[in-house]
Amino acid sequence: MPGTEDNKHPNAQIVHSVDEVAGRVVKYIRDLKPDVVLTFDPIGGYKHPDHIHIHKATVLAFEKANDASFHPEAGLPFKPRSLYYQVFPRRMLRLAVRLMPLFGKDPTKFGRNEDVNLKELAEVDFPIHVRVDITPVAEIKQEAGRQHASQGGSQMRRGWMGLLAKVFGEREEFMRAYPPIANGWHKIANDLFIE
Repeated sequence: MPGTEDNKHPNAQIVHSVDEVAGRVVKYIRDLKPDVVLTFDPIGGYKHPDHIHIHKATVLAFEKANDASFHPEAGLPFKPRSLYYQVFPRRMLRLAVRLMPLFGKDPTKFGRNEDVNLKELAEVDFPIHVRVDITPVAEIKQEAGRQHASQGGSQMRRGWMGLLAKVFGEREEFMRAYPPIANGWHKIANDLFIE
């Protein structure tokens, strides 16, 4: 998180320039030629410095992947069709912020290092343009999360937090960054590949 020693680790993306990271992402885009590119929202989900850095680099890579002069060593130019940001369901965060004090927890000091302010995050809203039902793979996703301490480990999947994760975690939500959404468009799609 901001100001921690982890941000100085050589594997942290934030120690590399946005241009350098974007060059690596451009190589993947040019090699794989995806229709859709996904990245974190502009605040990195929960203000994680690496996530914010990856967001900036991915947006730059998306914009420049079709520009032959941008990292020419990364392959032939290619333009993906769409760019989406994964966004957290704020309904869950708002509910968690209200419930946490009832369980003796401070929503402004969440996470293993108590450096995530859920109250602050619950106030940030991004539009939702696509909501994908992941029910068939939700248990696999939750099990994968249980294996990673950095993703909350087993503590995030137990008790009332586990219940919230189960109720709200059976869908993924995305904001479409490109092509831009027309003003007044309110329909929420259920597929990233349908315009």
